[in-house]
Amino acid sequence: MNIVFDPWLPQWALIAVLITGAAFMLLGLVRNWKSGLPRAIALALIVLLIANPLRREAETTPLNDIALILLDESASQSLDGRDAVSLDAAAELEARLENIDGLETVISRYGGADETRSVGALSQALADIPRQRLAGVFFITDGQTADAQDADIFPATEAPVHLMTTGDEDESDRKIELTNAPRYGIVRQSVRVTFRVDDLGAGEILLSDQQTAQVTLRIDGEEIISEPVPVGTEAGFDVPLNRPGRMIIELEAETRRGELTTRNNIAVLPITAVRDRLRVLLISGEPHPGERVWRNLLKSDAAVDLVHFTILRPIDKNDGTPVDELALIPFPQDELFIDKLEEFDLLIFDRYAYRGVLSSFHFDNIARFVDNGGAVLIASGPEYNGSLSLAGRRNLSFILPALPSGAAIEETFRPEVTELGERHPVTANLPDQDIWGRWIRLMPVLQTRGQTLMSGPDAEPLLILDRIGDGRVGLFLSDHVWLWARGFDGGGPHAELLRRIAHWLMKEPELEEEALALGADGQSLIIERRTVEESVSPVALTMPDGETREIELSETAPGEFAARIDDAPRGLYRATSGDLFAIGSVGLETVPEFENVVSTSLQLEPLTERSGGGVFMLRERETTNLPDIRLVRPNSVERAGENWAGLVPRGAERVNSVKDAPLASSYIWLAVIALLLLAAWTIEGGHFLSRKPPR
Repeated sequence: MNIVFDPWLPQWALIAVLITGAAFMLLGLVRNWKSGLPRAIALALIVLLIANPLRREAETTPLNDIALILLDESASQSLDGRDAVSLDAAAELEARLENIDGLETVISRYGGADETRSVGALSQALADIPRQRLAGVFFITDGQTADAQDADIFPATEAPVHLMTTGDEDESDRKIELTNAPRYGIVRQSVRVTFRVDDLGAGEILLSDQQTAQVTLRIDGEEIISEPVPVGTEAGFDVPLNRPGRMIIELEAETRRGELTTRNNIAVLPITAVRDRLRVLLISGEPHPGERVWRNLLKSDAAVDLVHFTILRPIDKNDGTPVDELALIPFPQDELFIDKLEEFDLLIFDRYAYRGVLSSFHFDNIARFVDNGGAVLIASGPEYNGSLSLAGRRNLSFILPALPSGAAIEETFRPEVTELGERHPVTANLPDQDIWGRWIRLMPVLQTRGQTLMSGPDAEPLLILDRIGDGRVGLFLSDHVWLWARGFDGGGPHAELLRRIAHWLMKEPELEEEALALGADGQSLIIERRTVEESVSPVALTMPDGETREIELSETAPGEFAARIDDAPRGLYRATSGDLFAIGSVGLETVPEFENVVSTSLQLEPLTERSGGGVFMLRERETTNLPDIRLVRPNSVERAGENWAGLVPRGAERVNSVKDAPLASSYIWLAVIALLLLAAWTIEGGHFLSRKPPR
């Protein structure tokens, strides 16, 4: 029963009556305290009567208390039979709780493939449960959670939170973690990647004599380094970046006996290698209308450092002109082609003919430069045929894909992309091919190797690209590309074509004709294969669980093949196709769920300590070991023991109806007030408590 008030007057009027009554009571007590006391009580009762006190009685129904079971179903719970232990423990715990009268059980499942958020799961579950009915919370989990920091600040619950871990006390695991992972580097330089290998769990004590672990470094699937490193301390490898573009660095620690999983034995790092500057050496021979096309193109690229020389006269020519009157400088052939040739990424000969400036030793060094990974492009004209042709230099001819077969063909023709060129990224999808302008000259050749991407009249090769050792060679068999630059006959995409040729020669990964890539579109895995062949073999795809599948690809465009795997399992994938390698992921590359998998109670202990709950290990000698369930008093400090977990009865009720009734009958109020006023009058007249009889 509760006492409530329902005043007969507004609040302001009730306050005025109270103040007035208080003033009269004070005045009466000052004048005559004997008569003023009953009068003051009477005035107080009058004010109380105006306030209208009521008895409020509620009809209630007792409500069951609630025991919350939070069941962790994250990916790490699938290790070492934890999922079976969890399900058995949840079923047995639910059965025990159902035997307690007045208790209702709620099971909330949580977890994901990428990470576990136990504190968030508790917060979400409590949002749907009345706190005044909560008798206790039971976590069934391995204890690993991504929001452990929230456990320290989570508000304490009036009910105890108990933690039941599903791991084995003897379990152990090894993990490798990147500590310094640069995302970019410079080509031909090394980057330092540091990492740490840790052995975790109780098994570490048993294997404490093993102080090192073998770690293997791979770049795009190829093993580069494999060395033992100390366990528990930071170590590092210098990773060589020998080519531009994106590379996948893998660090894999050797498997440890008895560890829970090997998924965290691998760390993956994508690194993009960029050139500090692209250095190009352009050597021009006989002046011609298109000489500035190459120069303008290369100078317009901010990433290119261009060194350009035009050789106008032989080194031994002497026409009597005084040296101080010549506007020419000596050509530094030894410095360029012997001392510093390796510093360039691309060497271009633009209509250059042998004029005695370069010796056979220089040409021999150029051939070695290409074989060791450099690139040479010969943009030829009529000088490519005859005794002064570069093809006639024995040391250089070994790397050329075609040799001259006659004088220049002087007739109009429209350059065409060959069937092979339609599949090659250098010439594929060049715009407006049907309306390209015509050229007027082409050098006929006898092709010995390489790939013909463009052709002229009668299918004569126009553009040939070839690979020599680790380097590349290009042969452009016309000097009339400048007609496109001038807009002759409608022009053509000269800038895009020349840019692609130059960048392919300098090994830009976007222009590689043989490539394999893995990507993700939501929960789907995308496999992409680029090739100049008309068909491709199936791709060997290694799934996150280690299973290898053969995936057939279908052609989506000339030279482009792809496959899509919908609802792909989340994790890391590897693909191989011949010598090609690719790595990708669905979801996160490094899944936090498997970074730390050894069962622990430390991360959630703040929740149990503040609420008085207990921590229990469910697995003991391969059996499920549940604690006993006891009811404890709400004010009890001890809510858990070594082998028992407590529940706090809450005694919550549901209010069905509320009835209000006067605290006392109005007649009783009036009678009491009248008696008090009569007593005051009697005292004031001297007839009450007087020792003298009245006269």
